[in-house]
Formats: sequence, C-alpha cells, structure tokens
Amino acid sequence: MFRIAATILLAAVDLGGGFGGASAQVLTLSDLSMEIEIQVEVLSSSDAVVVHFALAGEDPVTLPLVSRGDGVFGITTELKPANYQIVFETLGDASIQSLPVTLTDIGAEIDESSDSVTSTTEGGFSDATRGWGWLALAFGAASLVALAIWVLGGGNDDEGSEGQVEPDGIGDPTAEREVDDQSSTGSVPDP
Repeated sequence: MFRIAATILLAAVDLGGGFGGASAQVLTLSDLSMEIEIQVEVLSSSDAVVVHFALAGEDPVTLPLVSRGDGVFGITTELKPANYQIVFETLGDASIQSLPVTLTDIGAEIDESSDSVTSTTEGGFSDATRGWGWLALAFGAASLVALAIWVLGGGNDDEGSEGQVEPDGIGDPTAEREVDDQSSTGSVPDP
C-alpha cells in the first residue's frame, strides 16, 4: 500500500524543465553514511546530466549521472545521511535545471526504522570499505617487514672482508703508516 502511495507521490512531484519523473531509494543506512540510488528521466536529448546535492551550512556536492538507457540517468553513491535538497541539470548546448526537490520528495526513506533499509557494519563502514582497509593494513605491514629486512639483514657489505687490505689503504692504520714511512725515507717496505 505504501509503495502505491509513493508511486502516486512521485508522479505528483514536478521537476520542471526537460525532466520527467525522478526516484530515490536508500540502499543502506547507518549513523555515518547512507548508500542511495537516484534516477531521473530526461525528456530532451542531452550530452550529460549531473545532480547537485545541497545541505544548509555545507558545500554543495555535484555528481555526474550515468545513462541507463531510454532517457533515464542515474547514480548509486554514498553520502552523509540527511534529506538533501537536490537539483538535476542537463549539460550541453542548452543547459536546463530542474526545480529543487528533497530526497524524501522523490521517494527516499531516510529513517532507520524503515524495513527496506539495511544497515552497514557496526563500525559504520560498508563491507567493501572494510575490505580495502584490511588490504591497506596488510600492504603497510609488508612494507615495514621489507624495510626491516633491508636495514637489519642485508645492508652490511663489510662482512667477510677482515684481514683484507683495501686497495687505497683507507681505513687501515698500517697502510697509512707505510705510506708515511715511504714519503719520509724514500724506501719501499718489504712485503
């Protein structure tokens, strides 16, 4: 019954300009974010369509919509949970803007007690976001291990060179003394 009432309400919302019907559905909702799918029907030909999201006291967010065929454009995105005021805009030779509407005006249910809304994980992040977080953690740990091996394990080239005299005599006090003896006496030391 509620779905039928929502469909009638969608038909009653006038977007103006070259726009037909629009819809919004909240896919997931938590205290920190909501995943929402928005679609709009464009009645005229258009190169591209964008949607502007606005909240009082915050910078507006503009996102491009993807063509879904038959003049319908849409997007699935993640936003802070709120009843945004939105404006659709066509881009091209003649730019047209819709009248401003809110997400709830076009069908979004932004209430945690709703049955159609599923929540994200306990920490407020979706499973995909948590997966990327674990991947970043593993990459950081592997980088630290590689750094430790490089610093502690393989960085010492002096091993096994004891008892060998370097060709230029640097670092060998005996070699310096022999050089000093040569310059003062002019004789060559015995090997």
